[in-house]
Amino acid sequence: MFNFLTLELEMESPTTPPYVLCLDGGTESIRAGIFDRSGSLLSASSSAYPTRFPKSGWAEQYPGEWWTAAVRAVKDCLAMAPVRAVDIRGLSLDATTCTLLALGADMQPLLPAFLWVDVRAAKQAARIFAMAHAHPALAYSPAGCNAEWMLSKTLWLAENEPELYARTSHFIEYTDWLVYQLTGKLVLNLNTVTQRWYYNQRAWKFPSSLYDQLGIPDLIAKIPQEVVPAGQAIGPLRPEVARTLGLSETTIVYQGGGDAFIGLLGLNVTRPGKIGLITGSSNVLAGFVAEEFHHPSLYGAFPDAVVPGLFLVEGGQSSTGANLAWFKRTFAQDLPEGLAYQMLDGEAASVLPGAGGLVALDYFQGNRTPYTDSQARGAIWGLSLSSSRGQVFRALMESIAFGSRLILESLAVNGCPVEQIYACGGATYSHLFMQIYADICGIPISVVKVADAPLVGDAVLAFTGLGVYADLAAAAEAMVKFDWHYLPNLELSQEYQFYFELYKDTYHQLKGLMHRLSEHLPESEGDQPPWRRFS
Repeated sequence: MFNFLTLELEMESPTTPPYVLCLDGGTESIRAGIFDRSGSLLSASSSAYPTRFPKSGWAEQYPGEWWTAAVRAVKDCLAMAPVRAVDIRGLSLDATTCTLLALGADMQPLLPAFLWVDVRAAKQAARIFAMAHAHPALAYSPAGCNAEWMLSKTLWLAENEPELYARTSHFIEYTDWLVYQLTGKLVLNLNTVTQRWYYNQRAWKFPSSLYDQLGIPDLIAKIPQEVVPAGQAIGPLRPEVARTLGLSETTIVYQGGGDAFIGLLGLNVTRPGKIGLITGSSNVLAGFVAEEFHHPSLYGAFPDAVVPGLFLVEGGQSSTGANLAWFKRTFAQDLPEGLAYQMLDGEAASVLPGAGGLVALDYFQGNRTPYTDSQARGAIWGLSLSSSRGQVFRALMESIAFGSRLILESLAVNGCPVEQIYACGGATYSHLFMQIYADICGIPISVVKVADAPLVGDAVLAFTGLGVYADLAAAAEAMVKFDWHYLPNLELSQEYQFYFELYKDTYHQLKGLMHRLSEHLPESEGDQPPWRRFS
């Protein structure tokens, strides 16, 4: 997750037990946090792992590095915690969604995980939508099947690596893999499979007839059939894992889900009328509605995906903080690593809205909504010899906020008017960035006290599972606290309108060129895929 500053702790004196341990598996690191029942974060730790980008549109991680990082983060977190390990009664977790693992019969990964941001399956996604558009499952993504999603990626593997596909015993995601490591139980989480696997517990369950249409009828046999909703107990820690982590064998693991969507609980977004903005390497804007609807510019509405009885509706940006991380890594190597973002922030703050006439497109890794275009890519135009680093960095920030506004407009015209945004994540550490968001979107923004809302959402799940609170809404209301509030400057909002129109026009003007370039680039480079050397 993209961070301007390190995670801040409340470090309050703990209340009486029980306490819960939470794990948040993000794009760049895994975070561990210990909470009391009031929602206070008593200790936290983070451990990083790398992402490999072997080709354009590809993104891979090694599951073994997730576990090494998780163990390190938990041990560090426990060492700092002012509580006894025996008083940690529950554990819940979340991780990136669409991060797909193929496991062999020995339950070991056959190849690196396809990270959520991996869009190598763009052609398969287009073909799925063209071949199977009549299937009711496709109503959840009316504009097209996303290349990030599970079905696109498994079809890519079946067509490009049939031997590996045949050897695959189970397809699961990052959250499910963590649950298996912790408990030894192979289950899927309802949140992810509903939103990313076209699962519907009220109707067809897994859409096996869709797999038949695509020529992969054996896929259903490779999917674990036990699906567990968020907050339900899965079981205690395996004894050897408890010893490794320094926890009690009686600690119960409660089902989690996708990071951004469990993060809604950590924003106290549990009922219709509230919208959560989860910032990080990517952005998610999501909320709940009482009635099901479908629209090409949004994903959903997904039944029971987080809160039982409600439908989740979602918009998302494929790369946001990741774009700023790319810029820092590429163009700010002269800045001290620990201060680079703050210094870039300062350079951008000296630039007027409109970034000196620069317009950027944030689709560095494709567009998730409203266009569902995996072949889209980023752009920066209006450059001159007077353009500064601060102007380019601000233009990238503005492009991300423009993308969020585009999604908010789609929500508004579909019966989800947005009067208040509840935000979390790395971007919230920058006052400048959050004010840019408020000015461009023209909507007040409240920022939670604990920026890692998915961790808080995990705590909501665990304490509800333990019976401390009656339901998820009651737990979120009691545990979530807000820190900063940003009001839009209406004069600047009007100035940004001009640049917002240019932002929208940029995609439509460049769409054909971006697709031509994407189709021209080779699908593979070299004689040997990277995972041939994987062990």
